[in-house]
Amino acid sequence: MINDSFRIGSGYDIHKFLEFTLFENAAKKLYLGGVLIEEHIGVEAHSDGDVVLHSLTDALLGALSLPDIGVLYPDNLKSTKGVSSIEIINYAYGLVKEQGYSLVNADITIVTQTPKVSSYKERMISSVSSVLNVDKSRINIKGKTKEGLDSVGKQKAIECFTVCLLSKG
Repeated sequence: MINDSFRIGSGYDIHKFLEFTLFENAAKKLYLGGVLIEEHIGVEAHSDGDVVLHSLTDALLGALSLPDIGVLYPDNLKSTKGVSSIEIINYAYGLVKEQGYSLVNADITIVTQTPKVSSYKERMISSVSSVLNVDKSRINIKGKTKEGLDSVGKQKAIECFTVCLLSKG
């Protein structure tokens, strides 16, 4: 007999940083874990492009074999253009709770050359834990670089990996 008391999910997201040279991109902001990263260019995205919340959303949904973020919030609909990632994760976590599960913990790895994750880590943990209404001790965020390799290492993109554990009851 299979024990469905616990479910593990993984999530991933990547977004390309916008070019500073385009005037219309100057107003696009960068959000990570629901935190505005001041004085940093935003990313190309249909929504606000928060790679942390997108990755965590897909981990939560994946743990229960639910449709992924691209199915729930397709990038070809005007109605989802510019949607807040907080709205997206709230909806996804609502689906998780409807099935009787809650978050045990999430381990989140942000891969970027810039911004330095350590400068925002505590604020991101507070934001994510507040959005999901869980204790801060259940959220771990760490930053890694690509040492100058590939598009992330060349500061052209930012990516995020998440693993989460859900429990029933």
